[in-house]
Amino acid sequence: MKVIEYKIKNDPIRINVVEDPSDLAQFKKFIEANQELCAWDTETTGLDWWNSKVGTFRIRLAQFGNASESFVIPVEKEVGPGDNFRTAVRWALRTVKRLIAHNGTYDMHVVEETLGVRMEELAPKSWDTVLLGKLVDSRAVKEGGPGHKLEEATKYYIDPVVADEVKGSMTAIAKELGVKKSAVWPVVPLTHHGFNLYAGMDPVLAFRLYRTLRRLVPARSKRRGLMSWEHRLAHVCAKIERQGYLLDVDYTRREADKLIAEAEHWCHVAAELGVESVNSTDQVAEALIERGHKLTQKTPTGKWKVDDAILSSFSSEPLAQAVIKAKKCGKWAKTWFLRFLEQRDGSNRCHASINTAGARTFRMSCTGIPAQTLPAGEAFVRNCFLAEPDHVTVSIDYGNMELRVMAALSGDQTLLEAFRNDADLHQMTADAAGVSRKAGKTTNFCVAFGGGWQAVHEQAGVSVEEAKKAVKGFWRAYPGVRVLADRLQDEARKKGYIYTATGHRLMVDRGRPYAALNYAIQSAARDITARAVIELDRAGFTPWVRLIIHDEIVFSFPKEQAAELAKQAAEIMQFTMNGLLIPTDADIADGRPWGAIYDKETKH
Repeated sequence: MKVIEYKIKNDPIRINVVEDPSDLAQFKKFIEANQELCAWDTETTGLDWWNSKVGTFRIRLAQFGNASESFVIPVEKEVGPGDNFRTAVRWALRTVKRLIAHNGTYDMHVVEETLGVRMEELAPKSWDTVLLGKLVDSRAVKEGGPGHKLEEATKYYIDPVVADEVKGSMTAIAKELGVKKSAVWPVVPLTHHGFNLYAGMDPVLAFRLYRTLRRLVPARSKRRGLMSWEHRLAHVCAKIERQGYLLDVDYTRREADKLIAEAEHWCHVAAELGVESVNSTDQVAEALIERGHKLTQKTPTGKWKVDDAILSSFSSEPLAQAVIKAKKCGKWAKTWFLRFLEQRDGSNRCHASINTAGARTFRMSCTGIPAQTLPAGEAFVRNCFLAEPDHVTVSIDYGNMELRVMAALSGDQTLLEAFRNDADLHQMTADAAGVSRKAGKTTNFCVAFGGGWQAVHEQAGVSVEEAKKAVKGFWRAYPGVRVLADRLQDEARKKGYIYTATGHRLMVDRGRPYAALNYAIQSAARDITARAVIELDRAGFTPWVRLIIHDEIVFSFPKEQAAELAKQAAEIMQFTMNGLLIPTDADIADGRPWGAIYDKETKH
């Protein structure tokens, strides 16, 4: 047994690095002594846990610890006959009654794929310090918050020295080994002192974070049961991640090749017009000036600005159009089609990574399959993904969720009656303000999303005068929203935060109290979707869920049952908030591709 001694401030820490199966006796005694509550973590070759079956992903270490001691188990290294280290880790995970982990969903994926310990065994008895940290303060570091990566949380809540020396050490280890940090994980020797220190401290830090964060979670959030609720949501989303979304490999590869060829064509056109690299701002700007165009805007670094908006303004200039098309085709091929092909597993499935509390408002986000960034309303990229054989794709989303939530939260009678009578809310706003319907519609959404007249002016393309008139008219027409906004702003100014309808505490920047209304609306809308995800799971629908995209859930339903299942799921998802129904629409595709949803003109 190798022992590493370390200190957090003046507290001694002991890290036991198991080297031989004979060391496991001490590990067993440790687990038995800490079986009521123990932290754990894993070190792996990368993040692609779904590739364990094809051998490109491996678990290397597993670590268990409390506030002052930890054990590092070299799972990758088996000494002598049997499966000693793996067996010990499986036994420990199943023996501990309460587990703590930082970003525990990932580690549950890891041990399920590599050790056969199902997440259904672990999730009900797990606490995740990322989720607890977000209940305390949901802001990222760039937003003025503590952040939620282990290094960030350690720096804020435990000790900045430890954050720098230990959690920041892998950068130095990568440099020592002559590789990039992203490539260090599969090559760093299991016996490396710095790697063992880094790994051994993870459960110690997670355990200490748990003790601190659990105490700091607001009492209101605890009373509302949000600690358990957020963990339940994370577990359901992990099950969705696990099953993945079937990739149409032939279509994806074919369209990637077309995009690459088209990008090369337009690069060639641009080269003939004087630009060797379409990604060179200097070359593009210089060529446009030489061709007689006047540029008026510069970047913060003093270079001419030639983004897509500016290039699009030169509608008759072939160089500008060639640059736009070359960059667009290249970006689409790399960002989506090629990435899907690279990230698919051995069964041709792509696995989304669902951040159940991705934004400071707790709004969910999705990477791996970046559904939120795909071109709106287009089938082209979405056609990469298929429902199962003999299934069809079904999409169920909420109608005007943010505006309905605003009406429900504010209790504004005009808004409530408009929704109950299915009135044209956008025309109502326009008529009340004496502006165009386009300005009225844009104003409704801008107010809900925290924008003012400037946003209306830019997004609706109307004059400054009309934009200001539209926003003033909105506040006159819906006084209940004004009362709600003022109350939330006053709360934010006095306390620095607001509480949402469900009990989440959201920090509000002191210089932006007006954002409180948007935060309250977005957070409530997120919680309606989150509730739907949990209720669908209770009703047995999770095996059919493929993606969650803000207020939309995508399903793969058996073709013969699709209409009935869509109806049931839509009813489960519907929610009444303060007496106002938040309705759902179910769209059933004519076939398996996700994009087929966008080829239909009728709703079911």
